[in-house]
Amino acid sequence: MINKYQKLIISTTDTVLGIGGPVSKEVEDLIYEIKGRDRNKKLIILVSSIKQARQFKEWNSQADEFAKKYWPGATTIVVNNQGFRMPNQKKLLEYIEVNGPIYMTSCNLSNAPVCKTIENAKQLFPEVTNVYNFGPMTQKPSQIIRVEDGEILRK
Repeated sequence: MINKYQKLIISTTDTVLGIGGPVSKEVEDLIYEIKGRDRNKKLIILVSSIKQARQFKEWNSQADEFAKKYWPGATTIVVNNQGFRMPNQKKLLEYIEVNGPIYMTSCNLSNAPVCKTIENAKQLFPEVTNVYNFGPMTQKPSQIIRVEDGEILRK
């Protein structure tokens, strides 16, 4: 039997353990399904560079300025209602550079605590078989800033 979740990954990030996969409608749907996530909660896109972020129609020159100030690091930039982040984790950045931008969200069931360990994540989502340890995590979620008005949506 084919595992429909084979495109998803669980991985460490510089902030918290994440679940995600390549940016596509199929992967987006799978993430919402596996987490039981409210469709009104957007998924962020992890990129390996500002150049990669520029591939997206939502990105603009104002976002470039924010990215130059905050990246790489634990700051998600929301531009035209889409969040982007360049993590400060060398091996994860190399993965994204090779495989392309990825949707990423915290590794948990919606509204439940975030998995603290890869073992915990494997127990919660056994159907996700692509699991990567890219290095240490702070266990703190990223700050979120909206480009249009500079408002901090999450500290």
